Amino acid sequence: MQLLLFATTTAYVLATFFRIKEKVADCSLKSHSALSLFIGVACNSIMAFKIFTDGNNGFHYQTLFVIGALSLGISTIFIEKGLQESFFSIFTVPASIVFLFCSTFADGTLAGDHFTHKWFAIHLLLAILGECFFFIAAISSLTYLFVVRRLKKKNRLRAVFFFPPLARLDDLTFKLITVGTITFFCGLTVGLYGNFSHFSSFAPGSKHIFSLLLFTFYMFVILARKPLKLTGSRMATLAIAGFFLSLGLITLPETSEHWKPLLTPISEAIK
Repeated sequence: MQLLLFATTTAYVLATFFRIKEKVADCSLKSHSALSLFIGVACNSIMAFKIFTDGNNGFHYQTLFVIGALSLGISTIFIEKGLQESFFSIFTVPASIVFLFCSTFADGTLAGDHFTHKWFAIHLLLAILGECFFFIAAISSLTYLFVVRRLKKKNRLRAVFFFPPLARLDDLTFKLITVGTITFFCGLTVGLYGNFSHFSSFAPGSKHIFSLLLFTFYMFVILARKPLKLTGSRMATLAIAGFFLSLGLITLPETSEHWKPLLTPISEAIK
């Protein structure tokens, strides 16, 4: 496992280095970065699979961080290959490294045999992947607002031209929100299916309701874009607000059906 962690981190570091050098030095290193990123995601996938399958009747808390890093890697590949934009890689790949670093300090397991089911693994991956797209959309929006502010001040520094054009950023923000909403909805669907099939008396809790509200918010942004002309700064503001709203999924208290209480190694030994 330590070897996989080292290989994944090294690959992500190299991918970040090549992308930054490409942007700063204006030299083409796409093949170097792409190869490093693919190797990192492949090693990250193997590591996530091993941690998840080794959980027995519990769920390692470390898996959350490993899947978070994997989701950022997958979203980066999608953006680079699907949307043909490599600018966000200089933010997302380092974030993956941070998640992997945090995973080394994560301890304890979550009790519950439902954490070992395949539907839970798919639900977790899709839900976090959707959050990653919301996160990148917020980065795109912050970049948009920063460039607009600089241009209003007639700041023609090279730093402004380092970023994608405003129209491109606005289009990317909307596409990222759309893809994130679809992915997040698929994650919710799989999670609800698993909960209803696993628990005989399942009732949606506060986190389930909040997830549906978050999905409704993003659906409103998507559907109201043309009628309400949600473009430019309006779209950027809503994307940033949506991401901060999505952080509620981390801070809201859990129901006993959704996440069992965290068990530390000491309490497990006592048990």
